[in-house]
Amino acid sequence: MTETKSSGDDHCSSDKEASESEGPIALSRRLLRVARSRGVISLVYHYSHRFSAFRSNLPYLHFETGKVTARQDVPPEHAEVLTRCHDFILDQGKPIVLSEFLPAFAAAEPELTEQIITEANKMGVYDQYMVPVFGPHDVNGVIAFGFGDQISPEDKRTKQELEAVATAHHNSLVRYFGKRTDDVDLSARENEVLTWIARGKSKGEISTILGISPGSVDTYTRRIFEKMGVHDRVSAAVAGVTMGLVKPD
Repeated sequence: MTETKSSGDDHCSSDKEASESEGPIALSRRLLRVARSRGVISLVYHYSHRFSAFRSNLPYLHFETGKVTARQDVPPEHAEVLTRCHDFILDQGKPIVLSEFLPAFAAAEPELTEQIITEANKMGVYDQYMVPVFGPHDVNGVIAFGFGDQISPEDKRTKQELEAVATAHHNSLVRYFGKRTDDVDLSARENEVLTWIARGKSKGEISTILGISPGSVDTYTRRIFEKMGVHDRVSAAVAGVTMGLVKPD
């Protein structure tokens, strides 16, 4: 028993040391790898900053089924309901099983909740374990792990592992950008695009706000990702906030 525990402790220590030195892409791969091993088929990463201007509706949504829905593909009214749901979880300060709270959400927003659940079911997602994560620089969030079946109340080990990996991922991601001292040389236009990404705006909305084509928004976004060493919108937004590249109104 003692030797087994020691081995486990060494493994956890090794994982922690590795995560502290990893960049955002490696961190995301680690998160997905652990999630897959526990039967997770979808992953939603919502983040929230202390400044209301940075409230992000749905920056990153990955479906393990192969179907990928970006923030701009989610109807605004759905994103708004999801944001309120995530804010509720942050206020609660503890993980929830969606199916257990669904009646309360449905009572508040019956039609929209049904639409959201229907869309999730189409992608094979029937329940979620939603974990609030609290990081440095007042950057908090919710990482929701989707399952193809209703989550069993008895499966405590899976819940504990997902809580641990969600917390480690979020804190490592925020710390990674918070401690970076190298300058990221964004152009004025790239900085504008990054600012609106951090504020949760879709590609179409940024296109309208800045008076440029959606294709140009894509080009600027790719350049931002390359310069910042990230591969998704939420990592870019967290990096922009923690590195001081994006400031509140």
